[in-house]
Amino acid sequence: MTLDIKWNFAKNDGGRETGFHDAGVETFKGNFDRYLAREVIQNSLDARHDPNKPVLVDFQVRRLKRSQVPDMDGLRATFARCAEYWKTDKKAVEFFHRAEKLAGADEITVLEAADYNTRGVRGGDDERDKDWYNLLRCAGSSAKGGGEGGSFGIGKNAPFAASWMRTVLYSTKNIDGQHAFQGVATIVSHVHPEGGIAQPTGFLGGAKGISIRSEKDIPKIFLRGEFGTNIIVLGFPISDNWGDDLTYSVLDNFWPAINFGDLEVKIGKQNINKNNLAELLEKFSGADEFTAHRYYQAFNSPSIAPLTEELPTLRECTVYLLTGTTNDMPKKIAMIRRTGMKIFEKPFRSIVPFCGVFICRNEVGNKLLRDMEPPRHDTWDQDYPEKGAHKKTNAELVNYIRSCIKQLAPADDGKAMSVPGLNKYLPDDDETPEESFDDTGAEEQQKMETFKRIIDPAQLKGREIERRKPMQPDKAEPGDDDSDTELVGAGTGSGGGGNGTGKNDTDGGDGGGGGGDGTGGADESKGGLGGSSSKPAIPIRYRTFASNSSAGVYKVSVTPEKQPPSGFLSMFIWAVGDDRKVPAEVSVARLLDGTPVTVSSTGALGPISVPPNAPIRFEVVLREPLRVAMEVSAHEA
Repeated sequence: MTLDIKWNFAKNDGGRETGFHDAGVETFKGNFDRYLAREVIQNSLDARHDPNKPVLVDFQVRRLKRSQVPDMDGLRATFARCAEYWKTDKKAVEFFHRAEKLAGADEITVLEAADYNTRGVRGGDDERDKDWYNLLRCAGSSAKGGGEGGSFGIGKNAPFAASWMRTVLYSTKNIDGQHAFQGVATIVSHVHPEGGIAQPTGFLGGAKGISIRSEKDIPKIFLRGEFGTNIIVLGFPISDNWGDDLTYSVLDNFWPAINFGDLEVKIGKQNINKNNLAELLEKFSGADEFTAHRYYQAFNSPSIAPLTEELPTLRECTVYLLTGTTNDMPKKIAMIRRTGMKIFEKPFRSIVPFCGVFICRNEVGNKLLRDMEPPRHDTWDQDYPEKGAHKKTNAELVNYIRSCIKQLAPADDGKAMSVPGLNKYLPDDDETPEESFDDTGAEEQQKMETFKRIIDPAQLKGREIERRKPMQPDKAEPGDDDSDTELVGAGTGSGGGGNGTGKNDTDGGDGGGGGGDGTGGADESKGGLGGSSSKPAIPIRYRTFASNSSAGVYKVSVTPEKQPPSGFLSMFIWAVGDDRKVPAEVSVARLLDGTPVTVSSTGALGPISVPPNAPIRFEVVLREPLRVAMEVSAHEA
């Protein structure tokens, strides 16, 4: 190395100053292990060179001698100036005093992520349409195309969130045979050594911070020997379980790419590839909130044949579904597109416990879904980048997945049943807005088609159910719900067989708790599964929520719209799934003061005395500890 490599922070010259809380870095703080692996590996997959070979990403913790990293004295002095300039900001002072101490130590702990079978980073410092400029020289930009994983250029900030110095070094050799080396520090505005204020972003390189392009001038320890890129995070906060944390993230986020044979990862001495993927997933299956092994099983050993369909907008998509027991099935779909990275997990409701995988790998659908992703690439938002921008695509996606989930419950030969006059009480599409109930009752709903059918007796005791079009979820709060993941119902309703709108807080669910707005009517068949007798239905407003879902305990609050002449009500509770509802099997019911409530052989609750001008509040315990949404119907007792 002959060139004198120095840190350069250009003067601000009257521009806006930047404090400690940089938006780009803050986006990835917290669980930075997760986002570091996601962003680094995603960029490497985007740069895949030979499509017949997997990309390899190698994560290693190294301890470098201070003398091996250029101009650590300059960086240390900069940290000291930052602490002084922002001395009124306690967090900034603490951060830069620690960074100053680390920069002065004899050894520096770094995390190095090196990729192989990639094209490397192409372009010069001022080629705005090339990757090097967008990766290092510009904030909030990207030169990636529609089929690639990232599109905002914000993911490049993830390594800075993993650095106690907010400093990262880059070294590449691209397929054009060009070498490049550069350091970047994303810190704060501070006093420039020559006077005035310095910009918050500095570059380690040649004159005025230009990147080092001559192979002989790049420090040998950072020089690439083959195509690819090294990302070196200075001041990595190493812990005893750093390797497990990164492995957890890789398995959770990239098991599809590894399973496809598109990716291999090395973390310390641990290799992760297609051959040992199943073994590693099983090893981590007991870790907190780890569910990747279930989605892997759904993809490789689905309970029913994979469901592939050519959708109007997203084109060819496939859903894989796995059924199991209530305790081990998350009732979610892992959402995956062409890169093989899991974007997020979306919950759907179903009576049958399940998990599944949605995959869209065609170019058209992949681009549409990528356009719905915010900077962290962790959801598909129909309102991103503006409200309603992808409403049609999202509706197509959700309806398709729902139709697949419905196939988990086998159909029977039951005939459709037409109920005269029912249409005026029920909504006819998912887009009909719902109103929260108040003292005056809800607005009258529009029509919807209903029909009855029998499903697998082994699953649902052979009871009759009613299959309905999905209903619009809303954002009702659970109030005194003890669980932050349970389903909440709130709505107006009438008894008998009446259906109606409901509300729930799960993504992709249908009607969590409303009954119908009509007067309803007692179901006189089979002793009254829809009503306790042939007596008149009583319109009600109610809320249902889980107080202890693991034990099947739910609380119910019911307010009649009118006082029943007898002063007593009989009620029936339904368990509502994504595609149907069934009578909930209640073993015990009691008022909140402990008074027992009779549960008849048909499942009817009551009679229960109706207090004047006050709701009826009671608790039910299901025969099986299921997590369900509920509807309530009521009749005069």
